[in-house]
Amino acid sequence: MANQDLVFLTYLKSTSHTREYLNYCYRHHGEEQAKLLAYENAERFSYGLQLGEEFLTSAAQTPFSVKPLLYYYSLTHFLKSCIVTVDPAYPTTSKVLAHGLSTRKRKKQHYRFLEDEIRIQPHGLFPYAASSLFGIQTFPNKVSMDHLLHPLLFMQAIYDYKEKRTPKTPLFPELTASFAVLYNLSMLVRYEGEWWGEMMQLRDREDYVFIHHFLDSMPHQIYHLTSSWLKKQSPF
Repeated sequence: MANQDLVFLTYLKSTSHTREYLNYCYRHHGEEQAKLLAYENAERFSYGLQLGEEFLTSAAQTPFSVKPLLYYYSLTHFLKSCIVTVDPAYPTTSKVLAHGLSTRKRKKQHYRFLEDEIRIQPHGLFPYAASSLFGIQTFPNKVSMDHLLHPLLFMQAIYDYKEKRTPKTPLFPELTASFAVLYNLSMLVRYEGEWWGEMMQLRDREDYVFIHHFLDSMPHQIYHLTSSWLKKQSPF
């Protein structure tokens, strides 16, 4: 994690700092009871950051094959803390607590990860985060892993070894795009153990290097993308 990211997230571990931060965020969004809402949400916000960090810390001590699950849960908690800064009443319904994404649990023969697609659901964490954090109101019905991964800045170098072409136009900001990719990887770990195990052991599929590079980048990227978004909302 970059030092500036670490410093800012550490600063927000204090509830007194968190209250000040949330009070600013809520006043900026026109909340009439900003101070009260900041007081009520301070611990929830801080605990989300703490859980996100603890999942990342745990991932550092686990085999590579199960890291996608821990990274996914880590980013889930970080995203929920981000949402609290713009929606003090979150979650207002149980609908927003679902993943907001879906994929085939049983993959086709000769499955390739880069060609795999996920469907975006009308309700759930993914569409709600994209809407509340980035103002995205319309979504494609489905999107491929290649279209999510290729525009990511930290993925472009490894794509250059594969083919020299202009990256695809990003469909989503890196924070939400990374969440969507982690969702699909976590589903592979949970439901496609044979494919996942063979890929990790044999390393004979092209997918392997892209997945490996993406996951290797996650500890830094999750901290960096979360901290960068939170900083943009603050007066600090």
